[in-house]
Amino acid sequence: MKKNIHFITQAKGGSGKSVLTFMLAEKYKDAVILDLDDATTTSMKQLAYRDPIRVSFLDPCTKRIDRGAFGGLFESLIEDDDVLYVADLGASVAEQLPKYFSMNGIEIIQQTLSENGIELQIICVIGGGNIFKATMEYLHELHDATKGVIKVIVAHNGFYPLSEKQQEDLNDFLGEKNLPLIHFDLVKDKGEIAMRTIENVLRAGKGISGLSPFTALYFRKPIEDLNL
Repeated sequence: MKKNIHFITQAKGGSGKSVLTFMLAEKYKDAVILDLDDATTTSMKQLAYRDPIRVSFLDPCTKRIDRGAFGGLFESLIEDDDVLYVADLGASVAEQLPKYFSMNGIEIIQQTLSENGIELQIICVIGGGNIFKATMEYLHELHDATKGVIKVIVAHNGFYPLSEKQQEDLNDFLGEKNLPLIHFDLVKDKGEIAMRTIENVLRAGKGISGLSPFTALYFRKPIEDLNL
């Protein structure tokens, strides 16, 4: 049976990787949640009710992705009965991912994954405003490293709106590289009460199933609208 794994990645901290992971975990109840963040425990806390599996990717000496750890993750997937996995890559791991692909040969990596029935999809989070430049620089690096061999999806975090110029630059890049774009925004209402509600729910680590119906309204529509 084919295995699907989604890497949520972006080297810029605070761009929304863990929020997107939370939304995907709520949308896809059967997905196995992986936390590949070597520096922080955000997803472990926000998704405590889903029992995320912590995986350490970085070599403690070189601070680069360990080849054995990378291969070990996918070998464990082959033996597992589940078919869908969502992995939150921390900023430090995300930063090393393009370098790992370049050093180890993206074509060989993809061939090995394909031969073992694994489809890797990389979702690169980007944002507007003052994080646009940094998130786009990483997207450029990631695209160059994957060479179109592994599918890359660009996910715009609506918490960081794009200016007209930023939207134009993004559209030009997506058109040139033929990359798909999705949008996500956990809370479209940016009022103080709504933002505090979101923060409290994420901090509690219990998901939205136990919330009151009207509190859950903050979440349900954005999660339903999220499609990979």
